[in-house]
Amino acid sequence: MNNTFRAQCQCGQLTLTFTQTPVAQLICHCRDCQTISGMPYAKAAFFKAEEQCTQGEFKAIDMTGGSGKPKQYRRCSQCNDFVYATVDALTGLLGVAADRLGPPFEFQPMAHVWTSEKAPEVDIPQGVFQFPKAPPFRPGKQ
Repeated sequence: MNNTFRAQCQCGQLTLTFTQTPVAQLICHCRDCQTISGMPYAKAAFFKAEEQCTQGEFKAIDMTGGSGKPKQYRRCSQCNDFVYATVDALTGLLGVAADRLGPPFEFQPMAHVWTSEKAPEVDIPQGVFQFPKAPPFRPGKQ
């Protein structure tokens, strides 16, 4: 079985490679993710940062997360495609845009987070874990 996961921007200049499976997969409804993704929510897979997992040049967008700690969204410096984020509250993890990951990755979200900022047109199916803000667990530290 291939345990290598690769994410890249549309032009292929910015890539990330991971040799371990994601520790969490979430759908985030926060306003920052809405703004960055241009969608009513963002699908994110959280991976443990690995040495030399990132290749290519990026543009960083600095923000403050709901935790009050810094976060940084990273876009390709050439095609401007959003690829991943670092969040100080999630030390050691990278939040990768799930739609930037190729096979063998399959997006299987564990929960919807920041539903307090959910766009009104979005319906979350019943029975799915939902949290009005951050989940009560830290991905990878459950």
